[in-house]
Amino acid sequence: MLTIAFLIVIGIVLLILEILILPGLIAGIIGSILIVTGIVLSYKNFGDFYGNITLAATAVVTGASVWYSFKSKAWERFSLKEVSDGKITRVDQLNIKTGDAGVSLSAIRPAGTALFDTKKIEVHSRGEIIDSNKIIEVIEVLPNKLIVREKINSGS
Repeated sequence: MLTIAFLIVIGIVLLILEILILPGLIAGIIGSILIVTGIVLSYKNFGDFYGNITLAATAVVTGASVWYSFKSKAWERFSLKEVSDGKITRVDQLNIKTGDAGVSLSAIRPAGTALFDTKKIEVHSRGEIIDSNKIIEVIEVLPNKLIVREKINSGS
């Protein structure tokens, strides 16, 4: 009888852990197998009457455990509370065109940060290294990045 109770209790604990904490269904599957094994052993060893009692008691205890776990807000201790306020900026919607000039704020090797008007934007070169505080120009505008090169003085 102790083995049957142990199997069912461990199964219920694994089910609760699966619902609240553990992703992947493994703990839930193992928990379900343990519960079913406990109930089947109860029917096999003690007959239909005690098997039915075990089945009903297991259903009530499992339901009550799940209900209590959610009601006690135990799952909130494990949930993410921070809100991500980051956003993805579509570079092609920033009104920056091929040929526009900017200033590199960091070294671009081959990625870095540049300033176009008052917008700080991540930019990429085509493999060349561009030092910071250099005048750069846009050579290609893609949906998710700007391709730049160091601006060549058209000297006078």
